This record gives sequence, structure tokens and C-alpha cells, in this order.
Amino acid sequence: MFDMKEFGRLLQKIRKKRKMSQIEFAQFLGYTASYISRVERGKANLSMQAIEKVTKKLNIKVRFFFE
Repeated sequence: MFDMKEFGRLLQKIRKKRKMSQIEFAQFLGYTASYISRVERGKANLSMQAIEKVTKKLNIKVRFFFE
């Protein structure tokens, strides 16, 4: 089962590793900062299409979030 809180934690880890604010990260990914904040806290869900978009933009494999 997919855990949105874990996904959010991993997304936040990636953002911090890239030394980006939520605003910068959101702009880079094409979302609002409030949406990224909700995703990082596990309060918002991403569709599989959105996950694929994020992974392509970040140049990581989709499976990174499912291992």
C-alpha cells in the first residue's frame, strides 16, 4: 500500500538535498507552495501521473518512492 506520509517525507528530503525552499521547489515542479507543503505532510495525494511528472522533473526513478 502506498503511504502518502512516507512519500511526502521522501519528497521533502529530496527538496532539502537540493537546498530549495518550498516555493522554489513548487515553482520548479509546477505546483503551488501550499500544495507541496500539504504533500510533504501527507495531507494531499498525488495521482500516478503527477508522481511520474515529479520524478521526470527530478530525474529520479518512480520506484524510488515505492522501495
